Amino acid sequence: MAIVTTPTMVMTGESDLRTSMPQSEEYYRALKMLKKDTLLVRMPNEFHGWRRPSHRLMQQLYLQAWFEKYMVEDEDESESDPIASGQE
Repeated sequence: MAIVTTPTMVMTGESDLRTSMPQSEEYYRALKMLKKDTLLVRMPNEFHGWRRPSHRLMQQLYLQAWFEKYMVEDEDESESDPIASGQE
């Protein structure tokens, strides 16, 4: 756990039977105690794999915000990559 360097977002449904809420909370708390960048997203009335359209939208919004915050694009790399630069 101490060697974790990647910012970690834990997304879980409160009714998840595969990864129980206490397990997700324990992982999140351990990361916080080690001063790692982390976020816990709990979705009520959801299992493993969110089903409700509004929850799926929230999931995508959280993911988008997370990636925008932590992804750093290498300018030199994006100039040589036609997809990243929007030139297909």
